[in-house]
Formats: sequence, structure tokens, C-alpha cells
Amino acid sequence: MNMVSSELLLGLAQNIGLFAVVAVVFLQIRSRAAVWPAPVANVLLGLMFGAVAVLGMADPVRVAPGLFIDARNVMVGLAGPFGGPLAGAAAALVSAAFRFWMGGPGAVAGVTSLVGAGVIGMLVGAAARRSGRFGNRHLTALALLVTVMAPFSFLLLPPDLAHRLMDTALVPLSLGNFLGTLALGTFLRKEQERCDLQTALTESQRRFAATVANLPGGVYQRVLTVDGRLRFPYCSPGFFQVMGLPPTAPVTLEALNRNLHPEDRPRLFASIHASAETLEPWNLEYRIVRPDGEIRWISASSRAVRRDCGDIVWDGIVTDVTEAKRNEQALIQARLEAEAASRAKAEFLATMSHEMRTPLNGILGFARLLLDEELTPRQRHHARLVRDAGRSLLTVIEDVLDFSRIEAGRLVLNDIPFAIRDLIANCAAVLRLEAEAKGLTLHAAVAPDVPEWLSGDPDRLRQVVLNLLANAVKFTEHGGVGLTIVKIADTPAGPHLTINVTDTGIGIPADRQGQLFQRFSQIDRSRGGTGLGLAISRRLVEMMGGTVGVQSQAGVGSTFWLSLVLRESDPPLRSRPTCAADLLVVRRPLRILLAEDLAMNRELTVAMLRGAGHRVDTVADGRQAVQAVQRGVYDLVLMDVHMPEMDGHAATRAIRALPPPVGTMPILAMSASALPDEVRRCQDAGMNGHIAKPVDRRAMLAAIDRAVEGRAVEGRAVDGEEPGGPAALFPAVSWYPGGAGPGVSPRTLPEPIPLRQPLDLAMLRQLCDDLGEDACVRLAVAFLDELPERMSLMRAAGESGGDSAGVAADAQALVAPAASLGLVRLASTCRALGAALRAGRRDEAAGLIDSVLDAAEEGAKALRGVLAADRTGGLFKSLAKDIAGTP
Repeated sequence: MNMVSSELLLGLAQNIGLFAVVAVVFLQIRSRAAVWPAPVANVLLGLMFGAVAVLGMADPVRVAPGLFIDARNVMVGLAGPFGGPLAGAAAALVSAAFRFWMGGPGAVAGVTSLVGAGVIGMLVGAAARRSGRFGNRHLTALALLVTVMAPFSFLLLPPDLAHRLMDTALVPLSLGNFLGTLALGTFLRKEQERCDLQTALTESQRRFAATVANLPGGVYQRVLTVDGRLRFPYCSPGFFQVMGLPPTAPVTLEALNRNLHPEDRPRLFASIHASAETLEPWNLEYRIVRPDGEIRWISASSRAVRRDCGDIVWDGIVTDVTEAKRNEQALIQARLEAEAASRAKAEFLATMSHEMRTPLNGILGFARLLLDEELTPRQRHHARLVRDAGRSLLTVIEDVLDFSRIEAGRLVLNDIPFAIRDLIANCAAVLRLEAEAKGLTLHAAVAPDVPEWLSGDPDRLRQVVLNLLANAVKFTEHGGVGLTIVKIADTPAGPHLTINVTDTGIGIPADRQGQLFQRFSQIDRSRGGTGLGLAISRRLVEMMGGTVGVQSQAGVGSTFWLSLVLRESDPPLRSRPTCAADLLVVRRPLRILLAEDLAMNRELTVAMLRGAGHRVDTVADGRQAVQAVQRGVYDLVLMDVHMPEMDGHAATRAIRALPPPVGTMPILAMSASALPDEVRRCQDAGMNGHIAKPVDRRAMLAAIDRAVEGRAVEGRAVDGEEPGGPAALFPAVSWYPGGAGPGVSPRTLPEPIPLRQPLDLAMLRQLCDDLGEDACVRLAVAFLDELPERMSLMRAAGESGGDSAGVAADAQALVAPAASLGLVRLASTCRALGAALRAGRRDEAAGLIDSVLDAAEEGAKALRGVLAADRTGGLFKSLAKDIAGTP
């Protein structure tokens, strides 16, 4: 029996070894037939397992005639797990058919054993697929079931043969089936995993190659070894194409170095070493020189990783960005050209504005003179046509300039306090004469709950309201025009206001209302205009954070509205004037050069300076100032900005060009305008500070101290004075720490709005305290003597539409002396007139000229009354007592 058992075991081992060889061959064939449909491949696999079982039965271990054993159950049982149900069924069918054909007393038992092994394999395979993989527990279960299945088939044998098999073959057969299933199953499983991995690797390589081939560049791996060598283990075909290298040549540092642009080599290698030290991603744009001499821009990007061995590895991509660089350069050049074109456009518009306004002033002025003469009806008609055409052309010029500034983004809104009721009243006053000439009524009203003082840009808001009012008057023939402002809500940012302009004019059809606020859009071209007014208004309101719209019915009238939020503001505060005792500060006497073209301003400033102990020399223009500083020795120059011959800016630049110490002496600007642009121009010219007119004596002396000695004389606070009190009405001093220089933002306060008060006795008393009563009276008398002539010139210029620059200069010249004498309404209206003329708002300026004339008349009357009282009873002294007793 031992001999039989040994023979059985040896035979089974031979069968299993043969099966393994055949199975491996099959798996190789199967791996190369992956393109077949899955059912076909599984059936073929089952046939192969069945064929291997048949091959084993061809040389079996014979136990008795017609009775033999082999390892066929092992192969049929493994067919199901490794090939699926179709493979298991095919293997069982083929092997069972062959065993039945061989016949003998054990044919039925053999067929039953093979069918049972096939069913067991299919069931175990199904369980393995449900769990995701054919693991050890599935293989062990298969081996046990196949081993147990074989002895059960002995029951179908004749009893004597069954007993004989039980005695001689049970143990070796069971061991062979169990161990053979385990061994061959493990071998096949590992081989199948290897084939699956090989397939996956092949597919991964295929996908990687396809991805790399479709990338707009090349992929590479760069390694910096611990000994400092730079290697390229992998480079895709695209890498060779991008870098201009032969596809078959090895990628070496020397080969790449030959292609690098000489100017970019140091930067590239420095960046590689920096990335190696920090392990930061390596991103660089550099140039290469192709063999044909063409220069190409390359963009490289990679991620750095340090290996356990110490090598630094970069896996990255290179792309040719030459076209992108060219486009970038083209965009930069286009931007530069656009900026140059914008500057040229701005310069052209400024030039054309001046060149067109100058002859227009003459046309309008002479047309007005003609209309004042005795003309025939035909001549008067022609003169009116000339005047109206000139006015229309002037409006066109102003609209085009405004719109071009908005389109270029060069229009900046101010944020200053203003009285909304004064603004509305001013707008109504400008259009009232034109409305009355057409027989229209024009009324304006502000709701009581609208705050008195708001913060925003009054000039631009006035421009919008005037445009809406002008359109309403233009398109209304009968009835009237109304201007109202109401508060609709309180918001955290301020009151929400709605301004309505209502007319009883021609109205606008509903299908045309959407075109109103578009540029160059006109509803009725017969009434003239550029079609820009409403477009400009819409853009301005949107810049203020508001909205604008219209409600209209053809033949009934229109209501144009604008809705916006304006921050509520406190009114400018006025404080008790500083008495002479407050100005008693010990100062080092200085020698000061005052450059001022107006005699009255020279006398006023000299008196203030000499009262502080300073020695003062005066000149009348910038050229004389440059000559004076070269002849004499001065501690400081007070430079008026607007002077004939040479203005203050040019004179300061000329002085700064002189050698030290003359070229480095402190220079303080003096100007009636304290707008940020004006202060910045003074700073850019090289001035050390800016003193706004009318001059506050204490602020001017403190500015002089800062400039000369580097110290700020703060002065004692006035009882009851609020922070920013005097400066809230008149900007005093802007100081540039360390002298004029770039990057310093001058601190300036907004220009004042027109005030109603004709004479401020407190300011007049302050001037009296500063200069003394005699000097103050002399200044007042000189001012009153000169004022009628200036008003006459201004009235003539306003009626003739003459030189606006001259009117602006006259208005500016009146600001400082008028404010110093306490004529605050005259000073503020002159300021507003100058601002309107400088901004080109001629229609507004025409109305303001009348306000200046009225303010001058009221102020002169009030000032003469004070002078008359002084001559009869010394009113100045009594006035001082009144001020001292005022709470």
C-alpha cells in the first residue's frame, strides 16, 4: 500500500506539474488576446482548462482495470475562479465527456466527480468576485471542497472497487487534490496578478505617452545628485522639440548649456540651486538660442522633491512661450501707445479748448456789443444768430471736454461740505432770466427735513442740476419748470435725497426714453445740442453713487430725477479771533523776501511780518525774485504763485537751480487756491510749504518758523475754538515735512462756499489787532478806492464775454484783501467765480459775476459805515469792547 500510495503521489505530482506548465502557457496566450470579447475569452479559457484535464487523463495512475485517478478535479475546480462561470462549465463539460468516452467501471463516478468539481469552482469564483478578489480564504475553501468531493464519487463504484480505492487511494488522492489545488491555485493567482500588473503598466505607459504627446510642450525629470551632478533621466519627445535638441542625442548639461542664452545662464543656474536648497517649486522663463540662431522664450515649471538618498528630483514641464512673449510685448507697446495717445488727446483737448475759447470770447463779446448798438431789424437778427451760434459752440466744447475727461477716467470728485439750499437757489437763479424771457415760471423748493449742510462735490452736482434745468427750459414753451429736493430715507451713509426737475414741455415718447442717457443721442435735433449733456449727467451721478432717470408723457411734460446718498456735514465753524497777546511768541528776526504782484497784498503781508520783528524786502514778480536772492542774503522767500513775467513755480525752479546756500533756502508758496492739485504743483516745483490766502498771521508765522528753524510754534489755543475752526473757512498752511519732495501728500482743506454775511467785524478787528488801527484804516480806504475800478472792469468783461483768464485773475486778486478786511461774502464769491472760470463753467460764472458785484456793493457799504463810525467816534475801540463782551 505504501508503494501504491507513493506511486499515486508521484503520479499526481507529475499531473499537477504538467498542468502548471500548460496553464502558464495559456495565461501568456490569454494576456496577448486581451482584445477578444470577454465571453469568448472565458469560454476559451474553460476549454483550455478542460483540455489540460484531458491531457492528465491520457496518462493516469491506474488503480484497477477501467479505474484510474489523476489531478483532473484540480484543473476543473480552478477553471471557475480564474475564468468565470463559462470557463468552469466548459472545463467540466470537456473533461467529463472525455472521461465518459474512456468508459470502464469508474466512468460514472469520474463524470460525477468532474461535474461536482466544476460546480464547486463556479460557486467559489462567484463568491470571490462578490468580495472583489480571489484571496487565500477562497482558495482554501476551494481546495477543501474539491478534496471532499472526490471520495463521495466512490459511492457510485461497485462495492469491491470502492473498498479497494478507499484502502489504497483515499489518502494520497485527498492529499494530492488538497495540496495540488493550493499549490497550483497560488501559482496561477500570482501569475494572473503579474499579468494584470503588466497589462496595467502597459496601459499606464500608453496613457502617459498619449498625454505627453498631447501636451503643448515637453516633460522632463531632472536630478541633482548628492555629488553635484545634474542629470536628466527622462525627457519626452516634446522636450527635444521645445529645446531644439536632436531627438536621439543624450540630454546633458553641456548640451543644454550650449543652447541657453548667455545673459540667462547665471540666472537659470542660480534659480536651480535656490530651489534645491529650499525645495520650493522651480518656475522660470528664460531664452534659448536655436542652432539656426533663432531666439526662443521657454517657460519651465517643476516641483522639487528630496529622495532618501539625498538626490533632488524635479519633475516638470517646459513650454515654448515665444508667441505669448511677443503678444505681451505687443500689449505693453499698445498700452504705452494708448497712454501716449491719451496724453496727446488730453493735450490736444486742452490746446483746442484754449484756441477755440479765445476766438469765441471775441465773437460773443462783439456780438453783444453789436446788439447794444442801433441796428436795423435784419442786422439785429443776424447779430443774435451769431451770438446764439457762439453760445451753442461754447456748450459743445464744454460738453466734449467733460465727456472726454470722464471717458479717460481723469475726472476726480471732491468731497467737501456745501449748503444744499444755496446750491439749489444758485441753479434756479442762473436759469430764471432765460425762463422768464420765454414767459415760463421757474420755482425751486427744498423740503424742510433736508439737512442744511451736506458733503460731496457741489460743482459737479450743480453741473447736473443745471443741465436738467436747462433742458427743461429749452423744451418747454408754455407753463413752467419746477426744481425740488426731498429726503426719502435716512441711511447709515447719510440722507437719501431725490432731486426732481419737472416741466410742462413737449414730453418724450415711451419708446424714446431709453435713448435719453446715451451719448450723442437727441430726441429733437431741431433744438440743437450735442447729445452729451444727459450722458455726462448720468456718468457724474453714477460716480457719486446715485442713479438718474426720467418719467415722461408725450404732450404733457417730463420729470427728470436723480437719487443719491450724500453724507450730512457740519457747517464750517467760526471762532473768536486771536487777540494780539496770543501772538506774542519770541522769534528770531529774519530777513524775508516777499514776491507779490499786488500792492495791497504786499502792504498787508509786510505789515504782518514787520509786526513780528522780521525785515522784509518786496519784489513784484518772479524774475525780480530770482535776481533779488542772488544779490542779497535772505533767510526765507514768500512766493506768490500767480505773478506776471515769471510765476512762482518757475521762479522757485530757477532758485533751486542756483548753488547753495541760495538754492536751498526755504520757499513758501502763497496762493488764493488751496486745492490739492495747486498744492501739489507747488511741492513739485520745490517749495517747502503752502500758505493759503487770505493769510492767517499766526499760521503764516508758524510756517516761517518751521521752514527756517525746523520748529512748530503752536500758539495758545483760543478759548472756545473748535479744532479746525478758522481753517474750516479759509485753508491756512500746507506743510511739507523735510521740504518739498516726492511721496509727501500735502494736507489741504477745501475751498469755501459763498457766504451770505457781507462784513465780518471779528475778522476786521483781528486785522486791526495785527496791524494797528491806522494801518488797518489805510488798507480799508485803499481797498475801497480801488474796488470800483475793479468792479467796472469785471462788469464790462462779463457783459462782453471777454478774457476769462483776466476775470479769474481779478477775482483771485480780490480774495485775500477782501477776506482780511472781513468782507467774507465778497471773498467767497470771488473764490467761487475763479473756480468756475478755471473749470470752464462759463454759464455758472456769468451768474457769479452778478453775485460778486452785489457782494462788493454790500461789503463796501458796510465797510464805509465802519470807517465813518471810526472817524466820528472810534468805532474800532468800541467794537473791541463789544467783541470782548460777546459770549
